[in-house]
Amino acid sequence: MLVVFLYALVAFSVIFGGGILGLLIGKIMHERHRGDATQKVVQTAMGTVSLVAALVLGLLVATAKDKFDTNNKQTEEFAARLMSLNRELVNYGPDTDSIKSLLRKYTIAKIAASWPSENAPKPAPGDPQGWQLLENIRQDLRAMVPHSEAQRLVLASALEITADLTKATWLQVAQESDHVPHPFVVVLMVWLCVLFISFGIFAPRNATVVAALFVCAVAIAGAVFLIVDMDEPFKGTVTVSPAPMQDALARMSVP
Repeated sequence: MLVVFLYALVAFSVIFGGGILGLLIGKIMHERHRGDATQKVVQTAMGTVSLVAALVLGLLVATAKDKFDTNNKQTEEFAARLMSLNRELVNYGPDTDSIKSLLRKYTIAKIAASWPSENAPKPAPGDPQGWQLLENIRQDLRAMVPHSEAQRLVLASALEITADLTKATWLQVAQESDHVPHPFVVVLMVWLCVLFISFGIFAPRNATVVAALFVCAVAIAGAVFLIVDMDEPFKGTVTVSPAPMQDALARMSVP
């Protein structure tokens, strides 16, 4: 969370500072460098920088939003699979009571690992890690011997759901290192700093201009804040909702 605010603060400081620096440079710059012809060339050049910066900023926002939406959808699908597996265990019969208990422990461990600050049940001190609990569920299911065709079909479905849960679990682990390229954010801030310096050089030096530069810097810093914040979908201020997983846990208590 601190890193997110740090990025936003640095973005604001660099951009707004660039605008103020431009105003100071414009004040001491010789008049021959402030002619209409010079201003047109600088504006044309900075128009190119502005276009590229806007494209990169839009790309970074879209990338962060796509990652957030993907994790949100995966969480909903994961919760649905947990509820489906629980119902299959219920339909199999009382022989799966121990496996249902493991499934509930696994769900609690999963919620605690993804949303550690949520007011939810915590794993017992001696409980195995989440992936170990899921592996124990899979092994116990494989060891079961169905006594009827109905139980065989239910067991096959339960094993298929468990395999999907295992795949989804390791996919989430692999995606934890998939981040928005932060060097892109740094390069973007440099471009915007140069752009705002050019704004300040040819702008009149008054309170209205300073206020406009301030508001624009705040807006862009807000975009940088969202990019870095959504890049960590289970942390920060904008997070994936734990409601689907909590609902799945609550339904496991229903006979």
